[in-house]
Amino acid sequence: MYGVATAAALSLLTAPTVAGQSPQAPVLLRLAPPEGQVSRYAFSMQTDVDSPMIPASGPLMTMRFFQTQTVLDGAGEVIRYRTTIDSTTMTTAMPGMDMLPDLAGSAFTTETDTRGAQLEVTDSEGLPDVPGFNMEDFLQESSYFVLPAEQVSPGDSWTQGAPMSLPMGPTGSVSAEVVMTHTFVSLEGGFATISFQGPIEMEMDMGGMGASATGRITGTMVVDLAEGRYQSQTSQTSLDIDMGAMTMESTTTTTLELLPDP
Repeated sequence: MYGVATAAALSLLTAPTVAGQSPQAPVLLRLAPPEGQVSRYAFSMQTDVDSPMIPASGPLMTMRFFQTQTVLDGAGEVIRYRTTIDSTTMTTAMPGMDMLPDLAGSAFTTETDTRGAQLEVTDSEGLPDVPGFNMEDFLQESSYFVLPAEQVSPGDSWTQGAPMSLPMGPTGSVSAEVVMTHTFVSLEGGFATISFQGPIEMEMDMGGMGASATGRITGTMVVDLAEGRYQSQTSQTSLDIDMGAMTMESTTTTTLELLPDP
């Protein structure tokens, strides 16, 4: 089930434009948002599970939250963002499966490099205290979407590996390996479309009960190059989970959408 939390982390990417370049010319994709830029996003997630041990009527879990992201410093090689979780709603079909803490009202400052890789969570407030789980570590290690090192043209691809190792509850742990391949699909009207896909391998220790999972993430993101910010993203994470005598298949779909200015 940690795939739910992993999918929730794959949410944010921004990219700049290089003024005056043709859509067919190579483009150096780099983050360069203006200081003070405010972006409001709506994120939604739904997890469905196919298992005889879990009720089949309706999704196992749904989540939706609204967040506000402000650029504190967009100059230089390091970009600082302040993100506030404005509200969250969650439903679950099974008692005890609400593994994700309520983040409503929390805020944190993160630093990324100009390719979008998470560097550090510099401060936070209001993050829930979950025994054995450090939300700051989770935010910092969840860095799958990284822009290419060189200029790219439509059709070009680049790959980013992202190992993760985190505690899970008071005595458990989870480790995951994602190798994400991105493809620059198109650049039309100032909007860059990037597809992504890659395999996932996970090992989980849930307080003495072990589990493993393999699967795949696929999706598409759209970046508004004129504004230097992420416009939308859709993804699907499919996992085959083995928990001793029980096996299950899970599918998590996520969407992230930039909201109009109020």
